[in-house]
Amino acid sequence: MPYRISTPPDPEPQELEDPYAAVLRGQRRRARLASAVVVVFCAGGLAKVAHSHQQPAPRPAKVTEASRLDRARIAIASARARAAGQQVRFESRVREAIAADDDARPAPLAAACAIALPPGPSIGGVHGRAAFPLLVIGHGELDGSLPSQAIAEVLADARRAEGHLAAGRFEEATLYARALDRPERFGYDVVLVTRANKPVRAISGSTFEPGELEGRAYIYDFASGQVVCRADVHAKSSRAIGYTYSDRNDTPPSLGPLASMDDAIREDIHHQTERAILDAFRSAR
Repeated sequence: MPYRISTPPDPEPQELEDPYAAVLRGQRRRARLASAVVVVFCAGGLAKVAHSHQQPAPRPAKVTEASRLDRARIAIASARARAAGQQVRFESRVREAIAADDDARPAPLAAACAIALPPGPSIGGVHGRAAFPLLVIGHGELDGSLPSQAIAEVLADARRAEGHLAAGRFEEATLYARALDRPERFGYDVVLVTRANKPVRAISGSTFEPGELEGRAYIYDFASGQVVCRADVHAKSSRAIGYTYSDRNDTPPSLGPLASMDDAIREDIHHQTERAILDAFRSAR
């Protein structure tokens, strides 16, 4: 039986692209390519910057034990050298002032004597604590040395610094020595040259012989390197002295009544001497 096969339809004619649209599409393609390149370069730059920030800072050169040891030794030696030089000048100027002085009543203190003295000793205060550096020496002892008490304190601290050094504490020793080497560490010193000095003496755990002294006090100023003040001084023990001691049977003699009384009366005469010196300089003004 006859049949028919349908033929496919004729293809539609291909629509031609507008030349302007082709140009726009090409421009968009090139723009996307350029943007991708820029992003890649930016990402690389940021990664480089981040890497540079992550790099550790250069460490300072390691301080060796030998260098710390040398630094501490130099600081301590410098402090000792300054103290030695100050001692020579102190002794020379004080001896000159004593030799040039006579027994006449000292003149009123000059305005140049601007030493800031403490308000007063703390009688009955901390055991062994002095109000100011004080050397008490008799006229008959002037042939010997005149050790400055202020310098003695500096040298004691220098020995403590050397103790830190021996124990391997280099930084502590260096800081200690540098503090000692400051010029302001040397303030002033007081020298009391006695004409009469009756020492105090403990008789028993409840009685004592009072002490008494008189003489002339000199204030040496380290800043100017001169004796700047002088005044006559008279001091004596307190009438009554309070002290404590141990009364146990096994108490060593050093803590018993007699030794405790002796410590108390010696500390008292020292404080009374400090008070007399301060009063003499204030009244001389």
